[in-house]
Amino acid sequence: MAGGTTFSPIGKSSEEAEGLFDSSLEEVHEATKTEGRIRNVFISFHVDDEGQVNFLRNQATGENSDLEFRDYSVKEPFDEKWKTQCRERIGQTSALICMIGPNTASREAVAWEIEEAYRQGKKVIGVRIYRDQAHPIPSPLVAHHARILNWDLAEIRRFLDEP
Repeated sequence: MAGGTTFSPIGKSSEEAEGLFDSSLEEVHEATKTEGRIRNVFISFHVDDEGQVNFLRNQATGENSDLEFRDYSVKEPFDEKWKTQCRERIGQTSALICMIGPNTASREAVAWEIEEAYRQGKKVIGVRIYRDQAHPIPSPLVAHHARILNWDLAEIRRFLDEP
């Protein structure tokens, strides 16, 4: 281990503990391995668009889908506790998709989530919920020159698979 530190839980030799630690790390690596695809995606959205977001999640559960969207939404006031929880949840993902609807651009929490994803080095895209309507794009997506896609699961998948 780094720095000569050993991990030795009670009842285990240091060799057993090291093996347990190494196998646990390997399990985490396997669970989060993307094999060219994003497995865990944070979805940022305005609460009024939750029905459409749930539809996207359902699309991704089909047997031919290689995407898994996780529900990391925090239904609490926009405060420091919420930010801490949200920061942790974004950290557990590989990418953030901002679902762009009529009022998304005006939501302070959405802007914060996008900026936090960029701060953590995550891949970020915007997806228009309604392809025939040009709703305002949240300013952090504009500032970072994020790719904005129409809602098309295959196109979303292609972007997320890009290096």
